[in-house]
Amino acid sequence: MSNPRRLFLPALALLAAIGLAAAAFLGGDEPALVDAADPAVATPADTPPAGDSTPATEAAAVPDDRPSRERMTPLRVDQPGMTIGDPDAPLVMVAFESFGCLWCGNFHRLTMPGVMTDWVDTGLLRIETRMLPYEDRAVPGARIGMAAGLQDRYWPLAEHLYPFISGGGEPPVGRDLTEAELGAYRERQTEEALLAQVEGVADEIDLDWDRFLADYASAEVATLVQRDQQLAYQLGFTGTPALVVNGVPMGGYASPERFDEFLTGVHDATMG
Repeated sequence: MSNPRRLFLPALALLAAIGLAAAAFLGGDEPALVDAADPAVATPADTPPAGDSTPATEAAAVPDDRPSRERMTPLRVDQPGMTIGDPDAPLVMVAFESFGCLWCGNFHRLTMPGVMTDWVDTGLLRIETRMLPYEDRAVPGARIGMAAGLQDRYWPLAEHLYPFISGGGEPPVGRDLTEAELGAYRERQTEEALLAQVEGVADEIDLDWDRFLADYASAEVATLVQRDQQLAYQLGFTGTPALVVNGVPMGGYASPERFDEFLTGVHDATMG
């Protein structure tokens, strides 16, 4: 489980050791940008190559050091089922997350409703999702997300699974989980518990259950998840949620107010 206040900085970024990304904007400083130029994502030799999730063309030239859509080109997702929002939105966010992540669950349950209303539905933000199992226990959640995406059902399923994995209630910001909370979370992370939740809503979200199970267990899904994981590691992300918006990183849970400030700062810096 990732620290809710931690910013996961790219290991090879040009700028290092900054504070929270949102604070950079609120304080009037220059934003820290992800160095995502042409990340080489290796495909495991013992698995069939997956479709490249980044555009085949080279990234467009970026005229200055401002955040921009062009900075996101190497990170973009070409699986329609893992994306939402206007393809031409001025802000592009790539989110590394997993249905097996408590903080992702809290982010989707508490912060994402406002993001959808104020940013996605208004055409200002496009979200493209990659799966990052930050630990072995998060692998089932990542594979579930990828398998649902193959049927364009990731986002409908997210409305059910993220509240489930979060456990409900107030997020434990600034404190460790109690022993009882941790045990309950570990139980929700299990393959059995997550698959039971998916099966329970499959008809409601128009998910082909038999196809889903086949995809979930397939080498294709395993390869796609591993590809996303490798890309995240190359960017220096080791926990979830990890977000990049127009080249600006933010890691960990963000409250609705804090994340709105972050998006406003990135938007103003992009358009300025």
